[in-house]
Parts: sequence; C-alpha cells; structure tokens
Amino acid sequence: MKKFLITGIIASSLFAMQWVAAETICDAKIALADARLNLMMMVVSTEKAEHDYLKTEIDQASTDLEKVLEAMLKDERKYDDAQLTTFQETWAKFKNTRETEIVPAIQVGNNDKALEIAIGVQAERMEIMNNVVQALNGDNCRLDDF
Repeated sequence: MKKFLITGIIASSLFAMQWVAAETICDAKIALADARLNLMMMVVSTEKAEHDYLKTEIDQASTDLEKVLEAMLKDERKYDDAQLTTFQETWAKFKNTRETEIVPAIQVGNNDKALEIAIGVQAERMEIMNNVVQALNGDNCRLDDF
C-alpha cells in the first residue's frame, strides 16, 4: 500500500511538473495582461494599501511572464526567436519605465503623470508586445485551455 501511494505521488508530481513546464504563448498573453491591468488599476487608485497589493500582483505577473519567456526562448522548435527577442526587449523597456517612472510617480501622488506615461509610451510598447503575441498564434488562446 505504501509503495502504491508513493508511486502515485511521484507520478502525479511528474505530471504536475510537465503541466507547469509547458509554457505557451497563451501563458505569456495572460501574464502580460495581468501585469498591465494591475498597473492601470494602480494608476487610478489613490489608496496606499491598494497600491501595495497591486504592486505585489504586478510583480507576480512579471515574474510569471519572464519565466514563460525564458522557457519559450529555449524551445527553438516552437517559436520565432526574432519575435521573442523583440518581445523581450520591449518588455525590458516596459518594465524599466514602470519601475523607474510610473510606480515612483504613483507613490508620491502624481497619478496624472503616471497615467500620461501609461497611456503614452507604455501603450505603444503594449501594442508591440501584443502584436508579437498575435504573430505567435496568441489569438488562438481559449479559456478552456487553462
């Protein structure tokens, strides 16, 4: 009985690891959307406690996105490296602007400046990243895939 239980635990762990490791463009699309949505919610919020919560959500979505990108870059069979490189470079600029300009502006109460940046250069960067996602078949993501 113990051997059966241990075998079952190992088998389910291996299955779960395969599930977690199977990063796709859809995973990137979701993480990117989460990061952007939480940032925009932070921009319009005036509550510090909400800012703290949203920043945590932004950081988690960013970490998730970066893990997916790393896995996708290693999987040369599935994705166009040039497209992923464009995405990665744009993401680095997006993240840097968020961390060095938008979040600091929000923290000092200058939400108007943060909004200006978010709907300006950051929106342009989002468009680039969304175009890459679309080019890599991101339009075929369905909720029932998750």
